Amino acid sequence: MAEHKYLLYTVGVISMATFQFGYNMAELNEPREAMTCPEANGPRASGLLPECLEMSDWQYGLATSIFAIGGLFGALAAQPIGKRYGRRRTLMLNSVCFILAAIVKALAPNVAVLTLGRLLSGLSSGSSAVVVPLYINEISPRHLRGRYGGVTQITVNFGILITQILGLFLSEPSYWRLILIVGAVVGAFQAFLLRGIPESPKYLLGTDKQAAKEALARLRATASDAAVKEELEAMMQPTGVIHTTPEEEPLTGGHHTRPRAAPVPQVSTWAFLTQRNFRKEAMIVCGLMLAQQLTGINACILHGVSILRGLMPSAAGYINVIISVANLVVTFVASATLFDRVSHKHLLIYSMSGMATCAFLLSAGIANNIAILSAVALFLFVCSFSFGLGPLPWMVSSKVVDYEAVDAAQSSALVFSWFGTFLVAFLVPIIPPVITFIGFGCIGFLSAAIVWFGVPNY
Repeated sequence: MAEHKYLLYTVGVISMATFQFGYNMAELNEPREAMTCPEANGPRASGLLPECLEMSDWQYGLATSIFAIGGLFGALAAQPIGKRYGRRRTLMLNSVCFILAAIVKALAPNVAVLTLGRLLSGLSSGSSAVVVPLYINEISPRHLRGRYGGVTQITVNFGILITQILGLFLSEPSYWRLILIVGAVVGAFQAFLLRGIPESPKYLLGTDKQAAKEALARLRATASDAAVKEELEAMMQPTGVIHTTPEEEPLTGGHHTRPRAAPVPQVSTWAFLTQRNFRKEAMIVCGLMLAQQLTGINACILHGVSILRGLMPSAAGYINVIISVANLVVTFVASATLFDRVSHKHLLIYSMSGMATCAFLLSAGIANNIAILSAVALFLFVCSFSFGLGPLPWMVSSKVVDYEAVDAAQSSALVFSWFGTFLVAFLVPIIPPVITFIGFGCIGFLSAAIVWFGVPNY
């Protein structure tokens, strides 16, 4: 791995943006009680700022869920900005937005300003979710793209874990704002480090081929000039997904990627969603992304501490950290051992069924005040998500959609993903958790049945 040290460093700098995504998404989970004025006396001033922000359940739900609205617009804007200004400059802009968002949230004098800060952090996070995987894919050697591709989900989960750990120590009226300012520190550090890494060689090929060659040579530190030139030439060849013959399908899963002789006209997002010939692919891609959210994972990430606090007030935060560790570990192990060996369709079915079963058990535990059942069910719920429904829907577009519609499929998937995130984040604080998780369980089993009968094996 010595020859890949600089590449690893570059991937690490880039993926700080998806760390920010996970951190910002979950930052209000642990400190909710400290920051929302649970006492009847209302907010008490501490220096220039109040110690807490008085808000109702629906206001807290809006402050949490507005992150998804920002994420949607950030994701939609990321692709054109990245194409025009490059991947690195887009991440620089993201870092500035993360810094601004963190300052606004940490200094918020009321819930309206806090909500504005959450919207800004959502914009940056949505953009990161698009640019980081693209950037990493474009700088990685072909034989390592699968391995480096898992970094995105791992760093998101790591960000979630860190914010939960900090919440254990800083969820006090005088300290909860420190959790929110961390995004500014990470953003400033990333902005500084981004200045020292190369732009994507594939992006530079469209503007300056010599700069592209120099960038790739830096990333392939020990490669010869001939090898760098050969890889650049491969980057210039358009590739696509081409249907195979029936005899080839057992080996390729029905699709095969190889160079095309000429560029293929790209399908628009609207055409992908509305034209009859894309109907099945659109239902699979968008349905999986919606199922990813409506089976309830963000209820745990955004509100897990609140769900458990009524059953185990002193241990809820620690259990939530353990669950976040499990989320990170299972995702890492699955990406390293399962995704290349087990059918993705079967993993999705096992994942959805496991989540649905655990959702019903969690609902029963909450209804009957059985703390240990609730904690174990929530733990297994997140583990079930991590090996299937978490990472796999992001990979489905390239597997079941033809090349000319892949970009449109990805854009459509993002819209449905952020829409589902908004619904869950907004409604969970308002609806009783027993009813909420019964609903998640029903959606989970229904989704598993639809995948079993309607999704091709890949």
